[in-house]
Amino acid sequence: MCPSIVIALEASSNWTCLPPTGVSINTLFWIMWALWNTRNHLLFESRHQSLSEVVSKALAAAREWQLAQNPINTSRNAQKEPSITLTPTIPSWTILCNSDAAWDKNSESTGLGWIFTSPGTPTLQGAQFQTHVQSVLLAEALAVRSALQHAIRLGYTQIWLRSDSLVLIRAITSINKPKIIHGVLSNIGALSLSFAFCFFSFIPREFNGPADHLAKSSLCNRASLGLDF
Repeated sequence: MCPSIVIALEASSNWTCLPPTGVSINTLFWIMWALWNTRNHLLFESRHQSLSEVVSKALAAAREWQLAQNPINTSRNAQKEPSITLTPTIPSWTILCNSDAAWDKNSESTGLGWIFTSPGTPTLQGAQFQTHVQSVLLAEALAVRSALQHAIRLGYTQIWLRSDSLVLIRAITSINKPKIIHGVLSNIGALSLSFAFCFFSFIPREFNGPADHLAKSSLCNRASLGLDF
């Protein structure tokens, strides 16, 4: 690693994160992880990213991890609100994407569904059917991966992806990845680097009905529905 980068990384451990980052934890390891991913994309895919993009992705990852550590209020009397109240400031014209999966344990098949929404633009959606899926967590991860792939095809550059699987969101934003979905999580991480802004968060199931309906419909039809452009 270049000496200047090493010095910058060592110094970053003492930096104070100011608004609008909203990060109060040590960002050193997140910057190292972003540099490693950027290096791999440059070597293996000839994709160059600017310094500001690398730093932005590192801070976004740190912020997502920090938010995922917040305890969930399980009180019956607690008012349930969409996850938008737990998120940082989202850039203008960011595409909102809700994803979900419906898994059949007996056949190890799953239906995937996702919906893109943005002010002033038509709603777009996609769904798929897949077999040989060993767990519901893997199914949820596949839904996120397919949604990101679809978003890239549509040319989106800013995306806020929301899933009602809290375990998955924590896995995406954690350094230690569950082995059972490590491969898919690696794909998700690589795909997220294609966006100028990519944020993952949890959304309660009751606010994810349309994506859930798409996933269940795909599973019931037992065939891929393809992508709805």
